[in-house]
Amino acid sequence: MLGVWSCPNHLPRPPTQKGEPNLEIRGLNWAYVLLGVADGTLLPFIPLFLLQRGLSAQLIGAVLAAAALASLVAGMSWAYLADRRLHPERILVVASVAAALAALLLALTNGAVTLAAVIVVLWLARAPFMLLDPITLRRLRKAPRTDYARIRLRMSAGWAGSVTVSGAIFQVVSLRLIPFVYAPLTLLFGMWVWRSLTPALPGQPVEPPSRAPVSHRVPRVPVALVGFLVSAFLLGASLAATQNFLTLRISFLGGGALIIGAAAAFQALTEIPTMGYTHVLTRRLSHRGLYAIGCAIYLVVFLAWAFVSDAFTAALLKLAIGVAFALTYVASVVIADELSPAHLRATGQALMKSVLFGLAPIAGSLGGGLIYGTIGPRAMFLISTVVVAAAGLIVMVALPGRARKSADEVVPTAAEPVPLTP
Repeated sequence: MLGVWSCPNHLPRPPTQKGEPNLEIRGLNWAYVLLGVADGTLLPFIPLFLLQRGLSAQLIGAVLAAAALASLVAGMSWAYLADRRLHPERILVVASVAAALAALLLALTNGAVTLAAVIVVLWLARAPFMLLDPITLRRLRKAPRTDYARIRLRMSAGWAGSVTVSGAIFQVVSLRLIPFVYAPLTLLFGMWVWRSLTPALPGQPVEPPSRAPVSHRVPRVPVALVGFLVSAFLLGASLAATQNFLTLRISFLGGGALIIGAAAAFQALTEIPTMGYTHVLTRRLSHRGLYAIGCAIYLVVFLAWAFVSDAFTAALLKLAIGVAFALTYVASVVIADELSPAHLRATGQALMKSVLFGLAPIAGSLGGGLIYGTIGPRAMFLISTVVVAAAGLIVMVALPGRARKSADEVVPTAAEPVPLTP
C-alpha cells in the first residue's frame, strides 16, 4: 500500500546512489500524513476552544504568544541537540508521547490561568516536530531536492481530511473532545516514526564529505539569510494574526467548528497540487520569486477578509491561502537549507521555522489580539496587508535572483519525477 502511495508502478522514481528506488525515504510519506492528521484535529480549533472557555480576544492572543515563545526556545534547543548529540528521529518519538500527555491535560483544566499554562506545555511538547523537515532534507541528499515538496504535500492531504471530519464531529458534539482525539493520533505518529525512520548508524555520514577545511569558529550568518529572516518574521506575524483571529471572525459571522474545519480543508485542497507542481514552477522562477508571489496572494486575501461579511465567503478565501502557503513554505525551507552550513542544516531549519512559526507568531498573536479586541477585525486585517507586502518586498531585495545550487541538487532532467497526488 505504501509503495502505491509514494511510487506508482507506472511512474518510476529516480534511484538512489546504490540503485535502490529511494527506500530510505518512503517512511517519510506516511510520517507527514499522520502528523497532518493529528495537527488537523488541534491547531485550527484552539482559538475557538479558548473563546468557548471564556477568554477574550486579547487573552487568546496573549496565550498563543506565550505558546509561540515556548515553542521557539524549545525548538532551537532540540535542533542544537539533534545536530550534535541526539538522533532527531528518537526526539520525535519522545515528543509525540509528551504531546499526547499534555493534550489530555486540557480535559482536566478549568481556570484561564491553568488553561493557558497547559497550552504552553502542549506547544513545548510539540516543538520537536519541526525536526521532521531536516530529517527529510538529509535523506534527500541522495535524491532530487524537488522531492521535498511532494513528500511535504502528504501532510496537507492528511490535514485536509482530518480538519473536515473533526470539524463536523466537534460541531455536533463539543470542542472538549479535542484532547481525546488528538492524543491517540499523535501517539500513532510517534509509533510510525519509531518503526519506519531509522537513525543514522554511528560513524555513518549524513552529508557528502567536504573538501573545504572544517572551522570550529561560529560561522557568520550570511547577509542574505538575515534579510530573509526579517521577511519571514513579517510574513509569520501577519499569518499568525490573520489565521488565528479569522477563526473568531468566522464564529462572529455565524460559523461554527464545521465552517472553521472546512476553511482549513479548503486551504489544503489548493496547497496539495501547488506543492506537487513546485518543481515545474522552479524551472522558470527562483525560490525568491515563488516566495514573493505567495506574499502577493496573501495581500489580496487579507484585503478581502477586511471587508467580507459572510462566514462561508471568508472560509472560501482560504482556497487562495493554500496556494500562497505552498509557495512561501516550500521556498522558505529550500532557501534556509541552501544558506545554512552543511553540518548545521537542522539548526538552519529550526532558525527559519523558529522565526516564521515561533518568534513571528509571538508578535502576530499578541498584536493581532490587541488590535482585534480594541480597534476591530477590519483594522487588524488591513494592518496585516501592509506587513505582508513589506515581507514580499524585502525578500526581493535581500536575496539573489537565483539561489545557489549544490552538487547534490543537480540531477539529470530525465530523472525528474512527475508530480504525484495522494
